[in-house]
Amino acid sequence: MSVFAIGVGGTGAKCLEALTHLHTCGLLEQGGTSVRLGTFLVEPDQQSTLLARAETAIDRYQKMRRLLGSKADHFARGELRHYGTWSPLSNSSGAISLDQVFPKAILRTRASGLAALFDCLFPPEEQAADLEVGFRGRPPIGSAVMSRVSLTAEAKTGQWQQMLSDIETASGGGETPVIHLFGSVFGGTGASGVPTLGQMLKSWLKEQGLNKVKVNASLLLPYFDFEGQAREDTGVHAEARNFQLNTDAALQYLRSSGTSCFDQVYLVGSDIKARYDFSIGGRSQANGAHLVELLASLGMRHGLKADSSSHYAHVLSRAVENKISWGDIPDSEVVGEGMARAARFGVAWLNNISLELDAAQSVPMPTFLSGAPWAHQFFQPSGQASGTQAGRPSIRSSEELSLKTAIDAYVETLLQWLQQFSSNTGTGFSQELFTPELLERNSNYENALGRVVRGSARPSRDEQDDTVEAIKVLMDALSHKKISHNGMAGLADTLWSLSYCDTGL
Repeated sequence: MSVFAIGVGGTGAKCLEALTHLHTCGLLEQGGTSVRLGTFLVEPDQQSTLLARAETAIDRYQKMRRLLGSKADHFARGELRHYGTWSPLSNSSGAISLDQVFPKAILRTRASGLAALFDCLFPPEEQAADLEVGFRGRPPIGSAVMSRVSLTAEAKTGQWQQMLSDIETASGGGETPVIHLFGSVFGGTGASGVPTLGQMLKSWLKEQGLNKVKVNASLLLPYFDFEGQAREDTGVHAEARNFQLNTDAALQYLRSSGTSCFDQVYLVGSDIKARYDFSIGGRSQANGAHLVELLASLGMRHGLKADSSSHYAHVLSRAVENKISWGDIPDSEVVGEGMARAARFGVAWLNNISLELDAAQSVPMPTFLSGAPWAHQFFQPSGQASGTQAGRPSIRSSEELSLKTAIDAYVETLLQWLQQFSSNTGTGFSQELFTPELLERNSNYENALGRVVRGSARPSRDEQDDTVEAIKVLMDALSHKKISHNGMAGLADTLWSLSYCDTGL
């Protein structure tokens, strides 16, 4: 099955970052089969750090997945295609302000009434604001720009053409594709872009006769505030005092016209706010990942279920006012195991296994194997720099090292995301999911795994036996029939499987 995720604005980009990692965890599936995920980012602020972080996670996953190929049965088995990043200003002939998108001189000549309405709706500072850093927390600006988009025209070229063509192909092949949009309703780009794009997609699908395609959305309500304030010369900018006003307007629109945009919506926010440094956008906007984005991304998982369409709007709540635990996470048993496996794998790989593989590059193979006997299961023991032995490649071959580098890079991104949302909870709010300080990269040959995951998702092993060394012992004792693949791919695949089981494969 094919699913298509569209992240709108900075918050939408952060949701796609989370979604990419959920795909790694094997949590996007239907009927036990991993879905084909397509990702698409909509953002006028092309210098956004949040956009770059999402693109990095997606790019690293794609590269790792490409190098793994068919050599892994369990680890990162989900397909992912990224359609790129698109700006709603891309067809505005270089315009970077609203009065350039809608030139008033032309409006006055051709439609003086519209020119007067334009002046009535948008004060001079909004008309002249530089939109290169986004819509500055003002939904009316974003709505005006987004209203000029024609999906019929966009479908003929570029990123939209590629994605819409794949949607048509999937639907024509008997699938029931799902398009899922992500964005905030309290800022500028998401609040204006998500409903507008939802309605455009629904209209385009109807025109094409693609009546089986579902259009869902995860809409994020306010969940953070700003530390500090803008300078006097900052100009038009997002203001936390407007978040509730923007949210109220968006929800009123959804109440009256929401079904023309979406088949289902998922509403997620937090009354206990995270605190981010004030930023107008661009590279300075480096808000860490947040739990609300994870919950919003799980909306896509819920939307893949056969019985998910019985209601239009879905909301979440937690059992304890100032804390979240696995019991508050939707489908907590399956999601908890998938995310716990990913966290434990990441720590074991990056902070232990990968360091040993680095050490193997500078010592004779027999010497390395004497201290790491598990490696003989995956790599040829002769120490040659190339060739294979019994199907096992050299631990020093360039192909194997390229895959190791790709896994290292992706896992670093995964652990960064887990660490950020585990520590970025807000004042007076705690989480019983992960231990943030254990999710950071280090060169200490991290061995203990028992404290990486908290609460009910933690495996039932005794803590003193819950170590990377214990997993290595299990790997060394596996029969060849239990190891489907050799080399780095086989090692990663086996480690993934053993990261959350008690006695072996």
